[in-house]
Amino acid sequence: MDEMAHKYAHILVAVDGSDGAEVALNKAIESVKHSQGATLDILRVLDLNSLEYGGAGIALDGERIYKIEQANEDYMLKLKERLLKDNEIEHDALRVHLRFGNPKIVILDFQKEYQNDLIIVGSTGKNFIERLVVGSVASYIIRNANCDVLMARTAVNKSK
Repeated sequence: MDEMAHKYAHILVAVDGSDGAEVALNKAIESVKHSQGATLDILRVLDLNSLEYGGAGIALDGERIYKIEQANEDYMLKLKERLLKDNEIEHDALRVHLRFGNPKIVILDFQKEYQNDLIIVGSTGKNFIERLVVGSVASYIIRNANCDVLMARTAVNKSK
């Protein structure tokens, strides 16, 4: 951890509610806690194409999209409050963001815009067939990011 502590200043982690994302978030929090002056951007990307409401082919109307956005903004603000309360992190060192679009593209565009020097990704929650069809966001980020990427893996034996 000491090597990371003085190397990375602007860390990015994307969260989607999966176990892998939770592991990545925990790793990112630990990295920031042990890095003097480091910042953490926590990004949630909403892919409207993958949200299923009432089955395939039913378009989301503006009101539903607004409700989804409000619920996710609320989730991100509560996540920030919880992380600040549970960890010894400066308020300014933790930022939360909500974006719409394809997570693969949005995460890489965000990294360029915010000049993150490390992206921490969780191992995929998809099964083998889903990875074949859509590919994992994590593997895409690892292949295409123009900064270092750390793959945070879930622990084999969870002690919770």
